[in-house]
Amino acid sequence: MTGTVQSQLVGLAVTVFAGVIMGALFDLYRVARWALRPGRLFTVICDVIFWLFAATVVFMFLLAYSWGEVRFFMLVGFALGFSMYRVVLGRHVVGGAVSTYEYAQHARKSIVLGCKEGALALRRAGVRWRKGFRRVSACMGTLWMNVKSKFGFWRKES
Repeated sequence: MTGTVQSQLVGLAVTVFAGVIMGALFDLYRVARWALRPGRLFTVICDVIFWLFAATVVFMFLLAYSWGEVRFFMLVGFALGFSMYRVVLGRHVVGGAVSTYEYAQHARKSIVLGCKEGALALRRAGVRWRKGFRRVSACMGTLWMNVKSKFGFWRKES
């Protein structure tokens, strides 16, 4: 099925856009893999899953635009879009993702540390409160014994 030059240019633009999207997804996957630092086996499994996902996304683009028909200029469009992304935006996306990850880690550590310090402060306050309560109880007991002895509120045993 042959199309017009205009439809082929639109197809090229769509595949370039798909290449840019795949480049961004690839960089985000690389950052996630760096952040999680999985072992070799898990890395291989995740790589296979990512590339199956990428192939599915590319196929969906092709299916939506050209009913799954693959032409050479479409492959060039994907490669061109991926390359343009890597040159123009790649460093910025990776840097932003890494910065976001590091900020989230810092925030998580601050929150955990704050919770630990808060729990420790509550524990110390509880200990002070219990000590104060014991002192007050002892004073109240002494006071009650004095009142009982002065007014005769005790039971005489025979």
